[in-house]
Amino acid sequence: MTARQTAAIAALQTALTTAFKADATLTGLVKGRIHDGLPRGPVMPCLVFADARGRDFSSGDGTGARVLLALEAYAGDTERSRALAVLDAALAVATTAPLSLTTGSLTLIRVSDTQVDRTRDGAWRARAVIDALIDQ
Repeated sequence: MTARQTAAIAALQTALTTAFKADATLTGLVKGRIHDGLPRGPVMPCLVFADARGRDFSSGDGTGARVLLALEAYAGDTERSRALAVLDAALAVATTAPLSLTTGSLTLIRVSDTQVDRTRDGAWRARAVIDALIDQ
């Protein structure tokens, strides 16, 4: 991973964090609990930025990065629908809000993968991967 790719990951996460915190529906669902990584002893429900990958996406016209950024929504052991509602609200913001990146410009954003499962402690986790192309 190059510095351009890590800068693209950071820029996308920063833009998404700003958009998430500005959305009343999402912040109401998670009560403002939007974390960079799973906190110790998470208070649920919450939205978490999980793993991220950056890949070179340069062409003859310029440089770019492809960013795969996972989002995870956690809810209690009887709240599968809440975990899905949190993730759905986050994805709606991610794919429709105008995102202003500090580095580069967003050319495409889509959801490439979703799933829901239980964690070892019995909580529900809904997960999706944001797939973004960023021109630098």
